[in-house]
Amino acid sequence: MADPLGTVNGFFSTILGNPVYLLLTIGGLALFALLVVAHHIHKIHSEEIFVHQAWGANWKGR
Repeated sequence: MADPLGTVNGFFSTILGNPVYLLLTIGGLALFALLVVAHHIHKIHSEEIFVHQAWGANWKGR
C-alpha cells in the first residue's frame, strides 16, 4: 500500500533541498494567483454597471 505521508514528505524535502525547484514552485503559485486576479478583474469589467435609483438623477454615464 502506498504511504501518502511519506510521499508528501519526500515531495517537500525534494523541493526544499533544491533552490531551483523552490523558485519554480513559488513562481508557479504566483502565476496562478495572478491569473485568478486577472480573471476576476475581467469578470468585473464585463458586468453591466448598476446605478441605484436614488443616484440615477446624478448619473452622467461615466
